[in-house]
Amino acid sequence: MLRHTVFRLNPCVQQATLSSAITRGFKAVADVEIDFNNRAVLKKYVGVDHLYKEQATKAKFIMSINSLLEAVKAVPKTAEYRKAIEATCQYRLRVCGENNSDAAVEEVLDAHLEELIVENKEELRLLPVLLDSKPWEVSSEYNVPVFDYVDASTILDKK
Repeated sequence: MLRHTVFRLNPCVQQATLSSAITRGFKAVADVEIDFNNRAVLKKYVGVDHLYKEQATKAKFIMSINSLLEAVKAVPKTAEYRKAIEATCQYRLRVCGENNSDAAVEEVLDAHLEELIVENKEELRLLPVLLDSKPWEVSSEYNVPVFDYVDASTILDKK
C-alpha cells in the first residue's frame, strides 16, 4: 500500500517518504525464520495482545485462579455462573498441576498464559457488577421466551 502511494507523489517527496519508512523499521517479519512450534519465539515475534512474556507466568496464573475462586464464593452455590467459574478454574488448576512447563500448560489449554491471566482479572472486575445485579435470582413468574426457528434451506430451496 505504501509503495503504491509513494509512486503517485512528487519524486522528491517519494524519496523522503520511502527513506523515512525504511528508517522507521518497516522490516518484514518474514526475514526471520520463525519456528511456529516454539511458543517463546512465536510470542517474541507475533506478540500476544501486546502482552509480554514474564518470568514465573505459571505461578502468576495459579495465583489469579485462586483469587478468582476466592472471590466467586460470594455468589450463591446454586448459581450456574459460580458452577461454571469453579469448574473452569478447577480444570485449569489440574492442568497446571499435571504439567511442569508453561509451554505444556499453554498447549493443553490452547491459550497463552498471559491471556488467561488477563481473562481472570477481567472476570474479577466483572464480579462486583454481577453481585449487584444478581442475574441468578429470577422470579418464578418469569417465562423464558421460546423461538421457533425455521431451517433456512426450506426457504432458500423454493424455486
